[in-house]
Amino acid sequence: MLDLLWRVRFRWKLRPHQITGDTKYGTAENIMAIEQEGMRAYVPLPDFEHRSPYFNQRDFRYDPEQDVYICPNKAVLHLHTSSPAEHAKRYQAEAATCNTCPLKAQCTPGTSGRYVSRNFAEAYFERVRAYQPTEAYKKALRKRSVWVEPLFAEGKDWHGMRRFRLRELWRVNCEGVMRAAGQDLKRLLKKRGWGRRPCPAEALYAPLFASFWGVYWYFFGYVSVFLMLGSVYSLGRKEGIHSTDEVVWDFFNSLY
Repeated sequence: MLDLLWRVRFRWKLRPHQITGDTKYGTAENIMAIEQEGMRAYVPLPDFEHRSPYFNQRDFRYDPEQDVYICPNKAVLHLHTSSPAEHAKRYQAEAATCNTCPLKAQCTPGTSGRYVSRNFAEAYFERVRAYQPTEAYKKALRKRSVWVEPLFAEGKDWHGMRRFRLRELWRVNCEGVMRAAGQDLKRLLKKRGWGRRPCPAEALYAPLFASFWGVYWYFFGYVSVFLMLGSVYSLGRKEGIHSTDEVVWDFFNSLY
């Protein structure tokens, strides 16, 4: 996604104000890069928190001044570890506090204290969550469902985009661009019209081309064969082979 965005900005000198995508594009890398460039990331965030019956991260309140989390029972979760490999910080409460908490059954089944992970890009995630109730965000997703999603469905159902025929990335890109160009041409012709088409020209001239091709091979095919045999015979004379049968025999044997 980012490579396409940078190419569009460089090639067409465009400065988009917003980027719209589905949940697969809602990664920390994409959102951070988009927001840092002054654009709005209208991207749904993956919701992994409601898969658990316990309190999720959004049930805890983050205090940026003290860099701590506060649980629903007002207990404090201090910074425990920071992992650059996971791009997240881990906040954990005291085990004694959690084990005596009246909300423990709704919070954690463990006995070592509840912990909450905070991504390094959590500030950008909160900014994207603030976009979601706005009308601009909802309108952008509605436009995507009307303009973008039908093109994917059309490409899969009518243009064979469920599986690419070519291998290697650059060949797949070429195949995708050709199919996208075909879809664009269909819409262009639908808007401007197909023009005047008096008859199917290909069907009309097909017999003429077939007869011309047959006549061509009838006259020039034999000529090319005789010229080839003559060159082979001359080469055989230079190498000391004087029998025409030997030259022709060696020539046809060399074709296998």
